[in-house]
Formats: sequence, C-alpha cells, structure tokens
Amino acid sequence: MEGWADQHYFVGVVHVPAGSAWGPEECLLLTTHTAIYRLPLDTPAAGGPAGVGSMALKLLAGHLGEEGQEFKDGIGAEARFGCLRAGIALDGQGRLLLLDYDNDLDITRCRVVAPGGRVSTLPGYCLDGIWIRPAVLPNGYLAALGYSYVQVGGDSEDEDDDPRPGSWESTRIAVAATSFKPPPPAGLPPPRSLPADLGALLDAQPDGTADLVIRVGERRFAVHRAILSARCDYFKQRLAGDGFSDGRAAELELPDADPDAFAVVLRWLYTGGADIPPEHARGVAELADRLLLPELCAAAQEVLVASVDAATIVDSLLWAAGCCESRGGSFTQLLARLKGWYVEHAAEVRRTARDSLLALMTQQPDLMLELMEGSEQRAVKRAQHSA
Repeated sequence: MEGWADQHYFVGVVHVPAGSAWGPEECLLLTTHTAIYRLPLDTPAAGGPAGVGSMALKLLAGHLGEEGQEFKDGIGAEARFGCLRAGIALDGQGRLLLLDYDNDLDITRCRVVAPGGRVSTLPGYCLDGIWIRPAVLPNGYLAALGYSYVQVGGDSEDEDDDPRPGSWESTRIAVAATSFKPPPPAGLPPPRSLPADLGALLDAQPDGTADLVIRVGERRFAVHRAILSARCDYFKQRLAGDGFSDGRAAELELPDADPDAFAVVLRWLYTGGADIPPEHARGVAELADRLLLPELCAAAQEVLVASVDAATIVDSLLWAAGCCESRGGSFTQLLARLKGWYVEHAAEVRRTARDSLLALMTQQPDLMLELMEGSEQRAVKRAQHSA
C-alpha cells in the first residue's frame, strides 16, 4: 500500500459507501492504535468490485506513533489517542465510534470522530478494563465486548505475571444508554446528503447546468454562479451585478493560481470538505487565503504540518515565512508550529538535510538564529529535567 510501512498495522476497518457524509467517493476508514486514515476506492467497472485507489492513505486524525500518548480532543493531527482497540462503528450521522484504552488507568473511553476530522470524547462513557468491537444498536445504545486474559482454570490474571497457559477472550458484554442515531438497516441505500448531491453535480460538469466558466491556467472549470456567490465572499464580490463587468461575463480568469489547487477549492465550495493531497497543501492554503476562505486555508495548513519531515521542514519554513511577509496573519500560527517542529527535531534535520540549512542561513538569517536559540534552550531544559 502506497505510503505505508511494514512495521505498522491496522486494528479496524469500515467501508463507507459513495455519497455519505465522508464525501462523494467510496472509501475505507482504517485505524491503527493511534491514528485514523481514509483510503479512497476506485469507481468499479460495471458489475465489478471497487479497488484501492491510486491515492495514498490520508491521515484523518491522530498521529502514527507510540501507544500511551496523552488523550487529546481536537481536529485532525491535533488529536491524540491512547490505544485504539479492535473494531469500528458508524452511527446514523456518519460519525466514527472508537474505543480507546488508557493503560495507566485501565479504562476504556469512547472517542467520536466527525466526518470533518474533529475528535471528541463521549462524556460519561468509561468502562473498566479493555473493551472492543463497538456496535450501535437500533435504539441508539452503544454495545461493546469485554476483552480479558483468561488462564486455564478460569482465573483472570495478568498474563505477564502468571506462567499458566491462557488466552485473550471476550467474556463480557456492556450496553450503554447512549443516544446515537442508529445506522440504516442493511440492504437499504445510504441516505442522501446535500454535500454528496452537490459533489455529484460538480463531478457531472459540463452537463449544461453550469452558467459560468473559470479559466485557471490551461484548464477550464464549468461552475454555477449561485453556489460560488453563496459560498465564497471573493466570488460574491466579483460576480455582483452592480457595476462589475465580471458579473455579466460568461467566462472569468483566475490568474496566478494552480489548477490542481483550484480543483480542491471547488470541491470544498460545493461539498464543504475536500481531500487535500500533501503535495498541493501549499497551493491550496495560498489560494484559499486569496479567495477569503479561512477554514479551507486552516485545513490545508493542517495537512502541511502533518506531512512535514526532516527533509522538507526548511523548505516549508521558508515558504511560510514568505507567506507571513506577503499575506500576513493567516500564516503566523503555521510558521510558529513549523518553528516548534524544527526545534524538536533539530538534530535530525542537521543529520539528514544539511544543505537545506545553508539555504535557510542565506535567505532567512534572522529566522535561522531564532531556531538555533530555540534549539539551545530546549537542550538546556532537557538537561535540567534529566539531572
């Protein structure tokens, strides 16, 4: 699987049909112990099965790392899981329900993931021990199986402290009086949603319903004025009929924009969500800022931060610093987060990307000095903490 290392493995998978709250495309949602991913599926040929898409896995929430991290709610890569257990459930609103085990407290919590990637913890749901296989019942209650180590003879003990043979077994069931909307009965088509229908409308272009063409580079995008005006203040102003010639034009040009980035912007405008490939995150962030779409700009920045590594951090810092100088506040927080990433991984950057540091010294000497000072301060704090 593209972009996936052999040492990592999945503990849960669920199929999501096309036209759901997760987007117009059919996909799989997969979990490791500490992260959630989305894998698009190719549209099947007539009568044939769907296949794994050519796109790489997209991180939806969490971080691919060691278990036992601090529990944290948030959006996308900001969220943290302790140890996600086996099984995934979807409720009738399309939300992902996961059971997250806290090894320190020996309890299991229920984490809820909305289609936009926001992770929250279900209040009041806390079960002693390890629980797996969540399921939403027709009345909206949440059921789960207990998971414990059982020795020969029936005693449950710690497998590391008892030499007797045994096995992990599901010997208990718990049902919590939650109020989740149950999923539709099996065999029925998934309920239609406005984002899915508008996404299908966008995919059908040109079908004769569009009343405007946007030219971006060599590509032409057939769109609907009413949708662009309602969803984007930039186009609302540009398409206004009071004095602007653009308001009556059948074709408009969007200069100095990347066509692939604009395709993502259109998907966002029509459906309220879009997959942002890491290689297009910068272009999407800049274009979203230009088109007065702060939510999309922030989403693209999240993708950039989640995908940065030692080989790309300096280039990302230079780009973010340039955006701060030319565009201002929308990129200030991003630059601060990238600085923090560099300070935390400074030794790795020096080992693997020394040439990029020379570019940083030349193009942004003040920024380089700030990063060096931050790395030194972090080293001093770590030395004091370990003393």
